[in-house]
Amino acid sequence: MSSGPRDPWELLGTARTVLAVHAHPDDESLSTGALLASLSAAGTRVVLVTATRGEEGEVVPGAVSPEDPRPLEAVRETEIDAATRTLGIAERHWLGTAPALAPDAAPRRYRDSGMRWVREGLAGPSDTAGPDSFSHRPLDQAVADLSALIGQLRPDAVIGYDDEGTYGHPDHVRAHHVTAQACARTGTPLLEVASTPDGGADGAVSSFRWREHPGTAETVRRAVDSYRTQLTVVGPVPGGIAIRHVGGQDDVVALRTGLRLRG
Repeated sequence: MSSGPRDPWELLGTARTVLAVHAHPDDESLSTGALLASLSAAGTRVVLVTATRGEEGEVVPGAVSPEDPRPLEAVRETEIDAATRTLGIAERHWLGTAPALAPDAAPRRYRDSGMRWVREGLAGPSDTAGPDSFSHRPLDQAVADLSALIGQLRPDAVIGYDDEGTYGHPDHVRAHHVTAQACARTGTPLLEVASTPDGGADGAVSSFRWREHPGTAETVRRAVDSYRTQLTVVGPVPGGIAIRHVGGQDDVVALRTGLRLRG
């Protein structure tokens, strides 16, 4: 790993370009919306790469007109475009599409793996995920694709999931492993986002450093509200934005972030 500050926030404070790695459209807003908005507002160039197009997501009833002929992934692409504009993200890419594609490789598409709930708040892999799904495709393909993008952008830091992958979605967990290996291969600092307020799966509360993002509430609310196929915005609450997921689960999009520098 490159030498530099060990405090993740110190590193971000001097970063000119930051790459955020996420699994599906909406993850960038739900997991890191306040963080990315605050970085962009401070003048940092924020780039997003998303692994899948969220093809397996359920749809909030009435969110898409019955006359709309587009497949869900096309609708979700419109949603992510709106959300990234709102957050101030400079550019975004799909993993497996140039420039997020290994040299001399044919373009490839990582499909949403789907999920099932193991218990409340914890997701597991779908029984129907096929061989072209992100969690089942060869790991080295995705690592090579992400490494190519990192090599082109030369970001000062990459932002990704911790070991738990937020709520355990198989695509989030795969994104964590892909990001960790690509950062190790390219010598790029990886800043892991805490999955839970108690510090994630390893319980190492002290390894994460937390920061509030004042002034981001309205930006985050608008970004999250872009994803009307996936959720409904309930409204502001202390410390975040209350939402209801398509499956009926209530959640809060936090306006604070815990980070740790991997390595």
